[in-house]
Amino acid sequence: MTIKPTDLISTSAVTEALAAITAIADPVAREKAARDLQDALTKAIAEPMTQAKAVRQQAVLELRQTLTLAKVSEKTGLSVPRVDQLAKGK
Repeated sequence: MTIKPTDLISTSAVTEALAAITAIADPVAREKAARDLQDALTKAIAEPMTQAKAVRQQAVLELRQTLTLAKVSEKTGLSVPRVDQLAKGK
């Protein structure tokens, strides 16, 4: 059985945190806790997102060495403009 990278991402801790935050009676404390959670999630995901973007760009650039934009688009299921954007690091 092949494990997909998305199978490794668990949202249960975030779901539990949100449930706990939702149960906070004081709206000021609830807002602060929700803001703290958002900040923590943003920090936790920023570097992996940057790395995933770089992996995508490299894969597209590798395909572009031998294929046209249209062929890369066809193989990846992305639009031609999106393939071009990825190749340019956007």
